[in-house]
Amino acid sequence: MQKKYMPMKYFSDILNISRKTVLNDIDEIEKIINPIGAKIDRKQGIGIRIYYTPSQLDELNNVLNNIKVSNKDNDLEYRRIQILLNLLIPTSEYTTIQKLSDEHMVSRTSINNDLDEIQKILDIYNLSLSKTLKGTRIVGSEINIRKALVSIVQEYGKTNPDYIVEYQNIRHKELNIDEINTILNKESVFFFEELLNELENKLKLVIYEPYYTNLLTHLVIMTNRIINGNYIDDILDLNESVLVVDEELYSSAVYLIKEIEKKFNIEIDKQEIVYIYKHLISIGLSHDNKDDNNEKNIKEFDLPPAHFTEYLIDIVSQMSNTNYRLRPNLYDRLLLHIKPMLNRIKYNIQIKNPLLNDFLREFEEEFFIMKIACFLACNKFGINKINDHEVSYILSYFISENEKIVEAMKIKILVICHSGYGTSQLLAARLEKAFNNIEVVNIVASKSVDSIDLDKIDLIVSTVNLDIEQPYLIVSAFLNEIDKENIRNYIEMILENKRKLSSNNPVKTISLETINSCKDMEEFKKYFIEDNLIHIKNNTYVYLVYSGQDSVKKYVYEQDNSWKHIFAIRYSNYVYLSEVLRQIAGGCLNEER
Repeated sequence: MQKKYMPMKYFSDILNISRKTVLNDIDEIEKIINPIGAKIDRKQGIGIRIYYTPSQLDELNNVLNNIKVSNKDNDLEYRRIQILLNLLIPTSEYTTIQKLSDEHMVSRTSINNDLDEIQKILDIYNLSLSKTLKGTRIVGSEINIRKALVSIVQEYGKTNPDYIVEYQNIRHKELNIDEINTILNKESVFFFEELLNELENKLKLVIYEPYYTNLLTHLVIMTNRIINGNYIDDILDLNESVLVVDEELYSSAVYLIKEIEKKFNIEIDKQEIVYIYKHLISIGLSHDNKDDNNEKNIKEFDLPPAHFTEYLIDIVSQMSNTNYRLRPNLYDRLLLHIKPMLNRIKYNIQIKNPLLNDFLREFEEEFFIMKIACFLACNKFGINKINDHEVSYILSYFISENEKIVEAMKIKILVICHSGYGTSQLLAARLEKAFNNIEVVNIVASKSVDSIDLDKIDLIVSTVNLDIEQPYLIVSAFLNEIDKENIRNYIEMILENKRKLSSNNPVKTISLETINSCKDMEEFKKYFIEDNLIHIKNNTYVYLVYSGQDSVKKYVYEQDNSWKHIFAIRYSNYVYLSEVLRQIAGGCLNEER
């Protein structure tokens, strides 16, 4: 038994939650402990105390050990996504801090903090929170609300695989419209999936991920918004110049709209066709139009992607010390990605790469090199900056190419035995039969090892012990399965080292000047262009200046209660630039303040 009563305020303060949340939590705790026989005694004005016996305590410990501990960071992220969805779906409706506090069982202070963070997200989509005496709601254009919804709903998918159904369930709850049940169940999602399947059949094409999910989400959200009376009012936004270079895709947009109208018995404005067409030309669907009048337009349309792709490959080749220009398949495959990507940038259509964090973790240096290369290419052709999700997709093509380059390399093997004849010939033959990515460069007797330049050998395989500094593998002359497994592991280690070497230049000493004074910072801001600031990680940014000389200055200043580090890099060539970026990404130049 607990020795004394503890007041509710004690739990509220220590857990930083409201008194109401404490009471709700106690109700949930009682559901867990009552079946065991333990109970909570509540005394008005005094507090609570738990009663249990020693045997019940043992049972309680077992129960607690089996309860999954929640991740506070994930819970916080989940709650904010929920609140954001609840605000985005009924944008004409107000909600209150108290209502959100009650729904999520946290304090009003926590909700206010959530709303501050939510506003930062909304800023990305040019939306804002309107706070009046009536309550809080989101205000902004219909186009921007849809863009935010698509992005947030897909973000929600990280924690909920059935996110589209869940989105509709949230909408159902918020709008309280039971009568429109045709769009609020899995059957409606199935309709949109079947609709896209029919579209694929008509076009004789496959819509790959993430474009399939992106388009599906857009269609669901567009339909839901229209059913609730929300139409596109961004006439200027939609009526920007859209060259219809693919009549079949435009007809497909018309087809999708008509099928949705028929299914849900609604009328959809014709301007929504342009909205859908933009998405179709932004997901990599294309056709060779045989019409002579359109053929010229299509070729002109292809020129910017071709030039962009060539320029990007050229920059990456110089920055990575690998000549990707000699890899024609890379150009062809990358061009197919760049063409719709440029449409996405033009129409501000965003896709998400679920593997982005994996890229940042596994290929951090390569990612930031690619991010800078993309920035330079965009700058060259007057295109808006590419976001990190798009950068990671582009990087995947180069990583794939690196794998092919490494796989094409032959591992140079030296075979050594006691005499250099007989069994060694058998061993060499079995090695070449077992591994297709090796080259047996020589077969020698153990006494002749000193005459061989071992620095040119990747792997030494021997049937006898050797007196050499280089590592080697001892194997049987008959090459048994254990020998093969050991060699296979060693080859993989060699290939991994070659992968790293192929993407890294020799480390050079980079001189760095750190600027802390306000006067120098103000001088820097005179030629500083905010849009050209490139985020690397955390509070680290780079600013590029093409110059006849190479230098790096780090400007350190305080902004929003945190220190910001800007590396102003003057560079005369891409090799120097890439080395600086690698050292910044690796923390070599980022001195602690």
